[in-house]
Amino acid sequence: MSSTVAIVNWNSGDLLRTCIESVIATTTSVKILVIDNASRDFSMGCKLEFSDRVNLIRLSENRGFAGGVNQAFRWTSTPYVLIINPDIQVLPGAIQLLEEFMGQYPRAGAAGGYVGEKYLPRPFPTTRSLILENLGVQPLTIAALRSGPAQVDQVAAAAIMIRRQAYEQTGGFDEHFHPAWYEDVDYCHRLKCCGWQVYFVPAAEFIHTGGYSTEALGNGDFLRAYYRNQIFYARKHLGPIDAALVRASAAVGALGRMIGRPHQAGAYAKAFIGVLKEW
Repeated sequence: MSSTVAIVNWNSGDLLRTCIESVIATTTSVKILVIDNASRDFSMGCKLEFSDRVNLIRLSENRGFAGGVNQAFRWTSTPYVLIINPDIQVLPGAIQLLEEFMGQYPRAGAAGGYVGEKYLPRPFPTTRSLILENLGVQPLTIAALRSGPAQVDQVAAAAIMIRRQAYEQTGGFDEHFHPAWYEDVDYCHRLKCCGWQVYFVPAAEFIHTGGYSTEALGNGDFLRAYYRNQIFYARKHLGPIDAALVRASAAVGALGRMIGRPHQAGAYAKAFIGVLKEW
């Protein structure tokens, strides 16, 4: 194989071990790299078990998901790098399918696998879609793409294979999106702006637990990071006026959820204050 599987880890507990085991069980030749974002839990306790198959890079600080991806490319040289979350389990044939697809489509800068119905490809965010999302209207997904590979705007970064040539041309992931959320949307957007294509390959299937990083971070800090990165994305790609509208909708939405979800009022209050004060 001509790819590396890079797992960006942060306080994932036993999920990391299960993830590594699934990679080893489904392929014998792929290189495996764990980028650990200064975890403080026991997730790194499994490193000795896989020392013959897994290389480990431990960062001295949490660089976030984007920083972890950038480090993965820094420490590897394979033509493709499959980035996966530690809450992913690789199913048989998935890595090979993505690698073969990238070989057949030389303009594919990235290809994402199927990681569950909640994480199907989406169109790029617009001012309207972000405002509606913040006000409680669910974003549009492309649910009719299970029949075969298709070009899309963005795929979930929970399992995404990236071509090194495309990564180098785009300058990598933007680490301003910290610790996570919207960095994958931004990257797919920049890929397409550089003339590369993004594909969804549903036959490459992964099991995705989902939500582990939100739980590890805590709901309040997650909401602050999510809204902060959303507004940063809007400023970067939609302009200052539209970003101001998105920010206003984020404040209104957080305030409404404070009232409508009293059990989460503290978390949304934290997000609301962050939006008003710009963090």
